Amino acid sequence: MIDSKRIFSWNNREPNPEGLYVLYWMQIHRRLEFNFALEHAVEWANRLGKPLLIYEGLACDYPWASDRLHQFLLEGMKENHDLLMRKNVAHHSFVEMKPGEGAGLVRTLCASACVVITDHFPVFIIRTHNERIGPSVAVPYISVDANGILPLGISIKAPYSAFEFRRWMQKHFLVSYAARPRKNPLSLLKANRKAKVPSAVLRKWPDRFHLSDNIPELLRQIPIDHSVSPVSIQGTRQAARKGFRSFLKNGLLSYAEQRNHPDLSKTSGMSPYLHFGKISSHEMIQAALDQQPAYWSLETVRYCNGAREGFFGGNRSIQAFLDQLITWRETGYHYCQHVPDYDRFESLPEWARLTLHKHRNDPRPYIYDLESPETAQTHDPVWNAAQRQLLREGVIHNYLRMLWGKKILEWTPNPETALQYLITLNNKYSIDGRNPNSYSGIFWILGRFDRPWGPERNIFGTVRWMSSENTIRKIKLKEYLRLYGP
Repeated sequence: MIDSKRIFSWNNREPNPEGLYVLYWMQIHRRLEFNFALEHAVEWANRLGKPLLIYEGLACDYPWASDRLHQFLLEGMKENHDLLMRKNVAHHSFVEMKPGEGAGLVRTLCASACVVITDHFPVFIIRTHNERIGPSVAVPYISVDANGILPLGISIKAPYSAFEFRRWMQKHFLVSYAARPRKNPLSLLKANRKAKVPSAVLRKWPDRFHLSDNIPELLRQIPIDHSVSPVSIQGTRQAARKGFRSFLKNGLLSYAEQRNHPDLSKTSGMSPYLHFGKISSHEMIQAALDQQPAYWSLETVRYCNGAREGFFGGNRSIQAFLDQLITWRETGYHYCQHVPDYDRFESLPEWARLTLHKHRNDPRPYIYDLESPETAQTHDPVWNAAQRQLLREGVIHNYLRMLWGKKILEWTPNPETALQYLITLNNKYSIDGRNPNSYSGIFWILGRFDRPWGPERNIFGTVRWMSSENTIRKIKLKEYLRLYGP
């Protein structure tokens, strides 16, 4: 059984026994394995003796819609479509060719459903969809959290810091991790017939997935931002699994020593795939724990009052990787679950707002409008290299992303403008933008999940300061600067 703390009911309706199917609206957990939401939809289909219909859609007017995001999503949708056709499970996908073309589609699918299951996600348009549609449909509308290890329903408040969250995580990890998702929930589906998509849907919103055999040509026909080009990595689960296997083999056991050095590139590269749900943190954690020394077992895991090392024990690099994957990633999810204005300046802790306000009129050594940093045309070669990586690849090396954000705070006329630039650049170009974890990184620049640091400085006040000069001295950057040079 799925932990009830992962399940969120948006109304008090009764299932419709006359419905044609159980509908799973796949919004962000876009995978067919290790997916609590899909698993719950299968449970409902079996309980009601109904077939399952999986719907995936792609609008063209969501914020920051571009070739980059569309291609990544379309590649994954095509993969799901082909797999479900082979499994004889109904899958309807709709890709908008003009803004508003898909309006009414979800509600029409809901009207013929017994129950609606969808993904629970605490930010961006998914949160808005659930808040708007969930209470208004005539059947149960249930969102299921398949985001991470700690169910979003078990936290009672937003974490103040990663240390606070780590202490709490250490108390709940073993129980939460034991309640794992099934690898292949579709294997449990009992329906002996395939769901039929209502004719009203097929007439107005036909499945256009035959068009995706040539995704670049399809993209040219859609009115989205064509200036943000696709990235080289594919948006499929197959690509995610292949990339993670490579990291396990070549990067995991040296992660602690080498992760902060761009020239060594020992990061997992899984953030885009985690964001779009192509891979589950449960399967990643299990694979990492399988690399622990022979003497290690889950029975050796011990609460250690929030200490970064010592909780998991065993290999130091595996401990460091798990701390990133669980503590730092899920802190943002639980924060956004409890704070609706997670993307507003006013959500910063009081000390950060006060110190930034105190220094808002400090002279800046440089002030840039958005165009200069967006096109990597600043005076700082380290910063420009990080921005060029973002422009080309849709990611920035983890350590340099922190410096990247700190300099934007330094080069803008006030902290509110800095926040605007950070959100725009991150969400427009990052494959893993528009995510609780990416909002954690953006707001950490301004003091969220951190503490006051001395000495008090111009512009930053007691918000943590970073410099390019110190960064060059601390980490290996020579090859990175050559690769992302002008």
